[in-house]
Amino acid sequence: MDHKKENIKRFKSTSTGQPCDAAQYAAELVCTRRRERENAGSLEYKFWNKSHKDQYQVQVRVARKLVKKFGEEALIRYLTGPSGSNVYSLGFLHKSNKFVLSLRFVESGVAKCADNLKKESSKEKKTIEIADKMRYTQKKSHQKNTLLSRLRNIEDGKNKET
Repeated sequence: MDHKKENIKRFKSTSTGQPCDAAQYAAELVCTRRRERENAGSLEYKFWNKSHKDQYQVQVRVARKLVKKFGEEALIRYLTGPSGSNVYSLGFLHKSNKFVLSLRFVESGVAKCADNLKKESSKEKKTIEIADKMRYTQKKSHQKNTLLSRLRNIEDGKNKET
């Protein structure tokens, strides 16, 4: 059974703990934030089948649109980063109920994250070479120069004081 790379569910749902794809994870994250912002309590188990079904489905559709355009890593990085921490909706349903529109600031933020990811991947990675013969040496313990330690050293003959 071969899975396409796109269909692999790499994320874990915050409400159920089951695997989900990037669009579902992003939509769940946004719906949870919105619910917390309204101070209406936490979402119930599998809320996408119950009370917030329409809102969740719209957010998933917008998230899939953004994933298709910019990639899932850019979307998730934007939402979990500092610039996307105040995002409570990815977009909305057009009045014809046939397609969704993403919010401009969300789209521009995800585009910036996608550009940053491209820059990071194009940078040359530095490698640290480790010497072949590494030898571990213990640090010398810091001994306090107390009266008893002086007496021990004199008895052992290490330190002769006159």
